[in-house]
Amino acid sequence: MNKTILFLLIVIPTFVLGQDTKKITDKENNETFYVLKSDKTTKHGEYKKFSYNNKLLVKGFYKQGVKDSIWECYDFEGQLTLKYNYNKSEVIVYKPNEIVKDKKYKILNSKDTILSRTPIFLYGDDYVSSEIIKNIRYPSSAIDNGKSGKVYVVFTIDKYGKTSNYHVDEPIGYGMDEEAIRVLKLLPDNWLPGLLNGQTVDVEVVCPINFILE
Repeated sequence: MNKTILFLLIVIPTFVLGQDTKKITDKENNETFYVLKSDKTTKHGEYKKFSYNNKLLVKGFYKQGVKDSIWECYDFEGQLTLKYNYNKSEVIVYKPNEIVKDKKYKILNSKDTILSRTPIFLYGDDYVSSEIIKNIRYPSSAIDNGKSGKVYVVFTIDKYGKTSNYHVDEPIGYGMDEEAIRVLKLLPDNWLPGLLNGQTVDVEVVCPINFILE
């Protein structure tokens, strides 16, 4: 018993000292997070992501570089829209925004047409909206020709939550198709895949991107 107590007294201080962290403020990506002083590539501690107009969108926690415990996501009005438990892989709260409601979904490699759960972006839907607003550039060709319109970008979210095969079935031209694909590809692969009868499935998503020339 004495040997066991001595061992714990030696190991515990070493573990605690190894968790010293440093706060990082990334102004380009509107993020604040902590990294280990011993390894600045490893996030460890509180994480926050802000919108293009500095509203809190996401808050959560990293443990040794891995998302841990409960993460919360908010809309531009500060209302909770998503709460996800990474330890249990469980969606606690989800309230889709209007852009998500405008999306269309197709289950690949199946005759079924209705998902048990559509794919969910785990940083919240308003994160997507914020990143599109922040990064999209109105193509000069469309400006010069006075063109506007809605681009329907098609892409696949596979059963592992990874995206691929970005394309536009009905191009509207003037650089708008390419720009819509570009901004969507900037989003991190942080998707919870679609569910069909309790199983994750490959899903084709149609996402509209509006170009409005004022």
